[in-house]
Amino acid sequence: MTEETTGRQEAFFAFDDDDEREHGRSRRPIAWKPTAVGLLGLLLGLVLAVSGALAWDDSRKLAGYADRSWVIAGTYQDMTNDLQTKTYNPIYRGALPDDEAVTAQPFDSGLADPRVPEAGEEIVFRGTQTGDREGDFHPEADALLAVEDGRLQVVETAEAGEFGDGITAGTITGQRVRAALLLLAGLGVAVGGVWYARRLYSAGH
Repeated sequence: MTEETTGRQEAFFAFDDDDEREHGRSRRPIAWKPTAVGLLGLLLGLVLAVSGALAWDDSRKLAGYADRSWVIAGTYQDMTNDLQTKTYNPIYRGALPDDEAVTAQPFDSGLADPRVPEAGEEIVFRGTQTGDREGDFHPEADALLAVEDGRLQVVETAEAGEFGDGITAGTITGQRVRAALLLLAGLGVAVGGVWYARRLYSAGH
């Protein structure tokens, strides 16, 4: 074997070793811990941001009833067919506010023809939630009453305590502040998670 041939073989094997090292670098193991931290931060941030967006949307829906509505408590009685879908609405029993202003227009319970009520009168009314079985509805609920189209109506029902003592401008402001804080917290958690994941990755490499 000539020196020239030997040199070519050594060059070939040297190239092969370099190729293996290059592939070894490209096959660097996945950094599971930084990846998990980053994904967890993004997931928690998303949950907080979605909660904030839903809270903001709720405040937007209720803003029109600020300082012109009443809140009453209701106890679940039964369920009835929804008027627009194939699901059901709950039926609640409660009492109208002891306020003469509620007698200034007919009351529409969603279950019978509208009629002028008496202040403090006991009533049954249709809830706004939808479901397929009794377990889908709150046993105790808050009902928000407001005058719409010249009639006193139940415009929203929710879990007991949801509406507090009533919907006011201050209530709406408080809801929007909480919604904004949730959105900011979601953004902060997501950014923080990604930043910490990058720091862990840099420290490990």
